[in-house]
Amino acid sequence: MVTMKYSFIVSVLLFGVVMIEIPSKALHPPQHLLELIMSALALSNLVLGLNARRFFARFTPANASSSRSATPMARWFSAGIFSLAMMESCALFALVLHMLGSSSRLVGILFACALITLFIWTPGASPTSELPGRRLG
Repeated sequence: MVTMKYSFIVSVLLFGVVMIEIPSKALHPPQHLLELIMSALALSNLVLGLNARRFFARFTPANASSSRSATPMARWFSAGIFSLAMMESCALFALVLHMLGSSSRLVGILFACALITLFIWTPGASPTSELPGRRLG
């Protein structure tokens, strides 16, 4: 999961390079209501990404024993990928706002929030490392 985290960080940094290299061609900045809605969506994605483990735990029972239910490892991995994708989507919202001609301050704040959140996020302990007597490797 650590490799995935750093891959997403590199992806967000590449979005930053795109923002620097490609200037906005918009003739007029977007309406403030559109900026507000997109900013709220971006920040809600960050919150959802940070709370993905609790979100997934609420909707998938941990003690389900049917063969259709996901294993604890699969749920942990799904929650991790979902978290990373939600955090990256905040940077994508920043990129879209940049292309629409939004203020560079708003774009920079959303981009920085996405990057900082990716740096401080941890996937938590994998379920296989929590089982006593079970070795990885």
